[in-house]
Amino acid sequence: MLIRGSQERPLVLVVEDLHWIDNTTEAFLTYFMGWLANTPILLILLYRPEYVHQWGSKSFYTKVGLDQLGMTSSNELIKGILEEGEAAPELIALIYNRAAGNPLFMEEFTYTLIENGSIEKKNERYVLSGKASDIQIPDTIQGIIAARLDRLEENLKRTMQVASVIGRDFAFRILQTITGMKEELKSYLLNLQGLEFIYEKNLFPELEYIFKHALTQEVAYNSLLLNRRREIHAEIGRAIEELYVERLEVFYEMLAYHYSKSDRREKALRYSRLAGEKAHGNYSHQEAFDFYKNAIDQLNKMPESTENNRKKMEVLRSLGGTLLLLGFPNDALNMLQEGERFSKELGDEWHLARFYSLIGHYYSCKGDPQLGMKYTEAALKEARKNQDLELMVPLAFGLINSYAPSGEYYKIADMAPEVIDLIEKMDRVSDFFYMSSNAYSMLCGICGQAMYSLGAFDEGGHLLEKALENATNMNDQIALGQVELIYGSLYRVKGDWKTSKEHFEKSIKHSEESKFAFHSALSYSGLGYVCAMLGDYEIGKKHAEKGLKIHRNSGYEMYLSLAHYFLSLIHLHSGEIKDARNYAEEALRLSQKNNEKFVEAYSWLLLGRIALDTTPLQFDKAEERIL
Repeated sequence: MLIRGSQERPLVLVVEDLHWIDNTTEAFLTYFMGWLANTPILLILLYRPEYVHQWGSKSFYTKVGLDQLGMTSSNELIKGILEEGEAAPELIALIYNRAAGNPLFMEEFTYTLIENGSIEKKNERYVLSGKASDIQIPDTIQGIIAARLDRLEENLKRTMQVASVIGRDFAFRILQTITGMKEELKSYLLNLQGLEFIYEKNLFPELEYIFKHALTQEVAYNSLLLNRRREIHAEIGRAIEELYVERLEVFYEMLAYHYSKSDRREKALRYSRLAGEKAHGNYSHQEAFDFYKNAIDQLNKMPESTENNRKKMEVLRSLGGTLLLLGFPNDALNMLQEGERFSKELGDEWHLARFYSLIGHYYSCKGDPQLGMKYTEAALKEARKNQDLELMVPLAFGLINSYAPSGEYYKIADMAPEVIDLIEKMDRVSDFFYMSSNAYSMLCGICGQAMYSLGAFDEGGHLLEKALENATNMNDQIALGQVELIYGSLYRVKGDWKTSKEHFEKSIKHSEESKFAFHSALSYSGLGYVCAMLGDYEIGKKHAEKGLKIHRNSGYEMYLSLAHYFLSLIHLHSGEIKDARNYAEEALRLSQKNNEKFVEAYSWLLLGRIALDTTPLQFDKAEERIL
C-alpha cells in the first residue's frame, strides 16, 4: 500500500518513539526498508540514543543527531512557554544555565518557577521575584516533575497517579470507572491540561487523554506505594472487563499486562494465554513467545499442585509451536524437556507425544536428525498399534522432519500415507492438532515430496495437489509456503526454470506473511539458482545470498548446506571457480555434520564438476568425487 501510494506522489512516513517499538512492527520496518531504495519515500524515525538497530549500514540511511539547544533556540523555547510576555535576560540566563540546553528540563523548570512563585509578571515582562541564588530546584528532570506533582491539590494528584497506572494514554471511561468520580473528574482533567501535564488525545470513538511526556507518567506511577499500584492494576483489569465485554479480545494484551502487575495470578495467567494464542494466530511469533513465557512466570508464582502443573504443561505445549517457528531460540530445549517431564508425571500420553515431536524437531533443526528420531520412533510405533490419531499426527510430523534431511524417503513413504488416510477417514482434514499449521496439508506436502524423490511421480503429484487445495481452503500461510516451496523445488529439478521461479516467489510471499524465516530462506536460495539459470546471474546471486543470510539468522541448522550448494552452482555457472569451490566445500562440511545424505551427494558431484572446470583439469579428483 505504501509503495503504491508513493507512485502517485512522494510520501513522507514518520515513526515516533521508536525506542518503545514492538517486535512485529520492527520486523515490518526492516522488511519495508528493503523496498525503499528505488521509491520516492522519505522514512523518518525518531528515537532515543539508547535504541539499537541494524539499519545504519544501509547506503540510504542518514543519522541526524539532536544536540542540546543553544542560547538562541533556548530563548525561543522560553518565550514560547511564557507566551503572554517577554522574559528578562537574567531569567533566560538562569533557565538556560540550569537546564544545560535540555529542552524537557527547560520546559519543566520554567513551569516550576511559575508555580512556586519564583517568577512574577511586571509590565508585560516576566522577572525573578527574588535572588537567583535563593531558588532551590531539584537537579534532575524527574525531581522537578515530582516537585510539581507534590504541589498539586490532592484530588488532582490522585487523578494523575491513577491515570499513570493505566498507561501513557488512558481512556476517560476506564479512569472514571476506577475512581468512581462523575462530573468532577472532567474538571480535574481540564486543570491538568491547563498545567501542561496531559493533553486530550481523541474525542472519537471515545474520549482519551495522553501524558505530555512519558517521564511525567513514570514519575506519577513511581510516586505510588507498591501495594497501591497492584490494587489499581487489578481495578483497571476489572474495569476493562466490565466496559468492553462485547469486544474483550481487543484488550487481551492490556488485561494480561495489568493483571500481571497485580496479585490476581489466575486472571494474569488466563489473559496471558489468550494474548499468546491471539499473537500466534496473527503470526506475531515473538509476542506470542513473550505472552506464553509470562503465563509460565505467573504459574511459577502460584502454589505447586497437580492442577497448576497440568496448566504449565499445556502452556509449554502452546509455546512449543512458537519455539519451532522462531528456530528454537534461548532456552527452548529446557522448556520442552520440562513439558516432557510434566507429561510423564501426569500420565498424559497425548501431551508427551507432542513434546516428543517438538524435541525431535528441535534436534533435526539443530543438525542432529538421528537423535530426533530416537525421541519419536518408539512412541509412534505404540500409537500406530492403537490407531490413536491424536498421538500419531504430532509424532508423524516430528519423524518426517527427522527422516527428510537424512534422505530416508522410504520411511516417510511407509509411515505418512497411513496417517493421511486416517485423517481423511475421520474427516479431520481441517484440524491443526494443536500444531502451528494444518497437519493434513503439511503431511501431504512432505509425503508428496518423498514420493517424487523415490520416483513415484503420480502418487507424489496427487498428494501435492491435495496439500495445495487444503492449505488454500484453510488460508494457512505456513502450509502454503511449504507446498509452494516443494513445487518450486520439483520444477527446479525438472529444469522448468520459469515455473519453478513462479512457485518460489509464491512461497516467499506466504512465508513472509507467516514470518516463518526457515521457509523464506529455502525459497530465496532456490529462487536465486533458477534466476541464474534464466540468465540473470547478478539477481540470482543476490537472492541466494539473501537466502543464506536469512537461514543463518533463523536458528535452523537444517538444510543450511543447501544454501551454500545453490551459491556454489551460481558461481560455477558464472565462471567464478574459486567461490564455487569454497561454497561447495562448506555445503559438504555442513551436510556431513548434519547427516543430510542427499545434500552430501549433491556436494560431492558438484566438487567433481568443479575439478573438471579447474585449470589444469583434475580428472582423477573429479572421478573420485563423483564416484
